[in-house]
Amino acid sequence: MTGGVPFRDTFWNVPGWAQVVLYVGGAVAIAIFAYGFWQRVALWRQGLPEDRFDRIPDRVKLVAKHALGQVRTLSQAYPGVMHAIMFWGFLALFMGTVLATIDWDITLPLFGWKLLRGNFYLAYELTLDLFGLFFVVGLGMAVWRRFVVRPHRVDPTARFANVLALLFVINLTGFVMEACRLAVVQPWWGPWSPVGWALGQAMLGAGLSEGALRATHLGIWLFHAAISLVFVAIVPYSYFAHLVTTPLNIFFSKLTPRGAMAKIENIEDAERLGISKLEEFSWKRRLDFDACVECGRCQAACPAYLSGTALSPKQVIVKLKRHLHGELPGPIHGELIKPDELWACTTCMACVQECPAFIDIVDTILDLRRHLTLSEGALPSTAPQSLQNIQRAGNPWGLPAAERLAWADGLDVPVLEAGQEVEYLYWVGCSASYDKRNQAIARSVVAILRKAGVSFAVMAEETCCAEVGRRLGEEYLYQTVAQMTVEALGQYRFRKIITHCPHCFNTLKNEYPQFGGTYEVVHHSVVIDELVQAGRIKPIKPLAATVAFHDSCYLARYNGIMDAPRRTAAAVPGLRVVDPPRARERGLCCGGGGGHMWMEVASRKRVNIIRTEELLETGATVVATACPFCLAMVDLGRKVTEAEERLAVKDVSELVAESLE
Repeated sequence: MTGGVPFRDTFWNVPGWAQVVLYVGGAVAIAIFAYGFWQRVALWRQGLPEDRFDRIPDRVKLVAKHALGQVRTLSQAYPGVMHAIMFWGFLALFMGTVLATIDWDITLPLFGWKLLRGNFYLAYELTLDLFGLFFVVGLGMAVWRRFVVRPHRVDPTARFANVLALLFVINLTGFVMEACRLAVVQPWWGPWSPVGWALGQAMLGAGLSEGALRATHLGIWLFHAAISLVFVAIVPYSYFAHLVTTPLNIFFSKLTPRGAMAKIENIEDAERLGISKLEEFSWKRRLDFDACVECGRCQAACPAYLSGTALSPKQVIVKLKRHLHGELPGPIHGELIKPDELWACTTCMACVQECPAFIDIVDTILDLRRHLTLSEGALPSTAPQSLQNIQRAGNPWGLPAAERLAWADGLDVPVLEAGQEVEYLYWVGCSASYDKRNQAIARSVVAILRKAGVSFAVMAEETCCAEVGRRLGEEYLYQTVAQMTVEALGQYRFRKIITHCPHCFNTLKNEYPQFGGTYEVVHHSVVIDELVQAGRIKPIKPLAATVAFHDSCYLARYNGIMDAPRRTAAAVPGLRVVDPPRARERGLCCGGGGGHMWMEVASRKRVNIIRTEELLETGATVVATACPFCLAMVDLGRKVTEAEERLAVKDVSELVAESLE
């Protein structure tokens, strides 16, 4: 090894009996590993069927991007870098072990070809040494964060300390073995293993003889082999299971629109309405629970948790995970998960956006809500009255249906007629139809469409789309309204539906296709942006102000619409658009989603107050929104915080309409 072509001497200084023990131990460890994961797979398969084997190329890309590339993990600086270098270090060391096995047990004995030799071997050694060092750095960062900094979302328990200690010892013993070998052999290419070479030189400097180095090498080799095989064996039974479950869960993640809840088929005859016990979860949802790494990112992003409600999305999933494995007995509802936890969710999807394992947390909460609503009739607060109003009067306020078009008085707004075709059917929604403040949005949209010469009309039969009913678990009401609305829409001819409410937008675009209503639905901010870009309207009146744009959850996180509303506001002369610290797909919820516009939830500090205070800290004088719920919640927030004189709240359509005058 000291001259000529460099190569890997796989079992240097290792006697034959130890090699035999390694192979026998490896076979046992792999068998234990396989049996453990067979048990987990069997546990998942006890769930109900769910098709997640479609669009295989897209699923492979997701794994490459988010499991191998760690893109979502890296969205947070310190924990992202920490986990990424640990993962990439582990992956490099694992692949190095695989290559060494192929080299010694396949290519050499079968083909007489030494894979790990020459320049390739030098690159192999350098790569493994550097990634091994990165791995140790990542472990140190993890120890510092979990046991010194100790953020509230992570658990500084002995279980995690043992995990980090085992990984550190495996890596350290690997470096010591390499150091002993290089110190004895002294190959010319030793510096290509910089960490092992430096450690070996230190050993020589400390006066260790060749005999001591060889003895140390063999003893460490045996210990390293033993703990490495123990690691392989315990993976399925420990926290390390996420090395397999997380990539699997990413592969099988939801590829349908994020905002589309699953339909209860044949609801009149359905045996179950929502989920009340473990047996009613699908196999994919069970995999969800098992894939949780308990990192707490969901909890840190959750507005309900931030406001001091009973909900921690992390704890909901962790409890279901423990329940799946028989560690937490008892019924799910009432004992395992309290109703207050479920009703506190604003369905903002912040938890899903942050989850590195792609767990469908909100879908699980909504399925559990369905059971409370449909099977137990346990809706909280004033929510039942709002749903009764939708059923009786077609809007959550219970106001007369005949007043739905009162907002348009004096505007001569065209009403769609059979046989007539328009470019846009303007879906006004309940808020802009009945809420005095939000009626200004509808009037602004009409003014803009008229100015641009757009062909549009409203529908006399418009009623509440019942999105709030579905999010509150009242699937029966939702399906009844959806079928009725799809039938009404089918009478008319239009090319697109325009809506300014992101909740209506998401429902009509992503959920009504479940009932045969497939339409091209566009948000008003997108339409206005296109009209400005095409030169069909031109804001001319300056509005000198700094505008903080507040992203709607159902627009940004659910549907990826973030740039159009900003461009719409920025098109107004004099306006300077800024983002609050939490913005775009990571914006903070206004607190009005998930039915919270229509019910009270106990909290330490309301979400809309927290958000309003954040917006005030930007120094902006105007908050721009693109959602009537957001407008109402921030408007209330500025009143509660006594900021009415220094902060205005306007929809982007109002800003543009004012500039057209």
